[in-house]
Amino acid sequence: MLLATLLLPLAFAPPEAGGELAAAQAIFDESCTLCHDSSDDVLNLEDIGALVGVPSTTGKPYVDPGNPNGSYLYMKMVGAEGIEGETMPMGDDPLPVDQLTVVQQWIAALPPANTQKDPAGEGETGEGETGEGEVGDGPGVHTNVQPPTPPKRKPKEPFFGTFQMNLPTTTTLGKKVIAYRIHHRLGLVGGPGDRTYIGLAGGATISMGIEYGVIDGLDLVLRWTSSRLDWELGAKYVPIRQEAGKPVSFGVYASLEALTDFPSNSVNPITGNFQLMLSRLWFERWSTQLTVNYSLLTNHSPTVLYDFGEGNGPEPVTDNRGTLNAGVVSTVWLGKKKKHGIDLEYQLPIPVDAFYYRGGDVDPGGTKIGSWGLGWSARTGMHVFQVFVTNTRNMHTNLVAPGGDTANPFSPFGDFFFGFNITRKWKL
Repeated sequence: MLLATLLLPLAFAPPEAGGELAAAQAIFDESCTLCHDSSDDVLNLEDIGALVGVPSTTGKPYVDPGNPNGSYLYMKMVGAEGIEGETMPMGDDPLPVDQLTVVQQWIAALPPANTQKDPAGEGETGEGETGEGEVGDGPGVHTNVQPPTPPKRKPKEPFFGTFQMNLPTTTTLGKKVIAYRIHHRLGLVGGPGDRTYIGLAGGATISMGIEYGVIDGLDLVLRWTSSRLDWELGAKYVPIRQEAGKPVSFGVYASLEALTDFPSNSVNPITGNFQLMLSRLWFERWSTQLTVNYSLLTNHSPTVLYDFGEGNGPEPVTDNRGTLNAGVVSTVWLGKKKKHGIDLEYQLPIPVDAFYYRGGDVDPGGTKIGSWGLGWSARTGMHVFQVFVTNTRNMHTNLVAPGGDTANPFSPFGDFFFGFNITRKWKL
């Protein structure tokens, strides 16, 4: 009887004051804190309660107590007018209405900032303005908060990343977005008992670079690779984009490359590339892209020999030919949310009179299969991860182009390398 008397008041107690906050925080923990955690100097969504009354970069408070429609955090989630940038989560579909409603109700339940205790301690003063719905019996109490309107679904870009494995794609970063990219290729995968341990103990090739979205559809790229100590400065322009409502995406990529290795290791140190790209996302499950690329001076080997037929036998030459090639890029999207997929990339030389396979007549026995890659990719927040197998250890456009380079062509089927790419994006 005594125990029942003690527990009776708890049975009729109002819900815990922090219940709405805990429910809202769980949503942010699941969908937002991968990018906006405590290390973010601008916005930490690991503690949304600390954002109450804090002004955003626009001047609007992130959380305006009692006023969801005036809270910048909520405005970004529903794509309201007046926000800067795109609806959050960035690069993903908007949150479902039931989750938006939880956030809305948490903000609506907060006492408005102008509600103050009466000095005499007999209640509260202030009008309890809500900015949305109707005011109930007391300040900050909402009796008719309308459920949020479902945000418009974001058009999906053809590919996760601005590059597939090696080839540029028609996906661009967007205005004022910066990305840091690491490409890594392990050593040649050997046979059983090989002490390279499937290439892990073999020599690796890396590339590191940054990309910047100047405007929607225009990106600049600067990257460096350990292969021939090559620098590549590129620009991608995609004026026709499927995600902007067009039936296909079409763009161009052009770059200059400077090989800074010793001349005894690399010839043709200044070179360049020009590529056309045409892509389409089919049924929201299958992305395809066709490319045509011309790369200048693709043979960087310093030991090319050629027999001119003058009776002197093979003589040292510098191969100044370029390479024309066609390519295909494809991704099949997997899972309900389509956040990972199976990736394919292939480049095939176009053998006309002016262009040659792997040195052409200098090496008539060279492989003619082109470069290929097959792997898996996933997007998590602002990160894109890719793992794959490929038959080339190069990554930059001119070095990976099928054609002239007699010192680093593409191995026959059966010889391949493991590789991975990692990209991290930031919105400036």
